[in-house]
Amino acid sequence: MAQGEPTGGRATALRTLQAARPGLTWRHVRTLDINCDGMRDDIFTARDATHYYVAAVIATRDGAGRASVVRFQLVGSSQESFCGRPEPLETESQDIDFPEIVGEPAPQGFRRSTRCLGLRLAVGECDSFHLYWNHTSGQLDWWRL
Repeated sequence: MAQGEPTGGRATALRTLQAARPGLTWRHVRTLDINCDGMRDDIFTARDATHYYVAAVIATRDGAGRASVVRFQLVGSSQESFCGRPEPLETESQDIDFPEIVGEPAPQGFRRSTRCLGLRLAVGECDSFHLYWNHTSGQLDWWRL
């Protein structure tokens, strides 16, 4: 390991992510329990010429970790496209009563929680992306209005 490289859990998480998605330069942005299993997961971002990536490396009991990545288009008119420059990821509560607050049913696999966090990705003047752990698919997922 070269001098200045992260050590411990974050280094292991980065190696797991690099093995799962090689060729991208991943940047660690925060640590939180996104899948609500009581263990802290590492969140990373990366970009290439056409896409922006958000990854969660889910902590496992054996310490190996498991990577889950979502990809967004930097430009375009589809639902997964940005309409501006991405801002830093912010944590957000998962204590959301979708029918009452959002006026829509909860997205697939979403579990309301008072202790676990999701992430909000703001991208210009359009609706933000809300990232959460999809408990049905066992993957990082997102919703937006």
